[in-house]
Amino acid sequence: MDNIYYLSGAFILIGAGFIWWTNKRAYEKGIKDAVLLHREGRLKYKDYDDEDGVGMVDIQIAPSDED
Repeated sequence: MDNIYYLSGAFILIGAGFIWWTNKRAYEKGIKDAVLLHREGRLKYKDYDDEDGVGMVDIQIAPSDED
């Protein structure tokens, strides 16, 4: 019966590691895409304070010339 606990724990650890790895890759890809969009002049943003005084950023991506 102890084996089921070890097996379950192993699957949980493997799943947590995979989630961390995929989120890290997605974050890095998102940063790279944002930099490239900004360099191309397609990333437009406006910062403002909402009704509670919290700083917010409104981001818009202009369509590319190829679209």
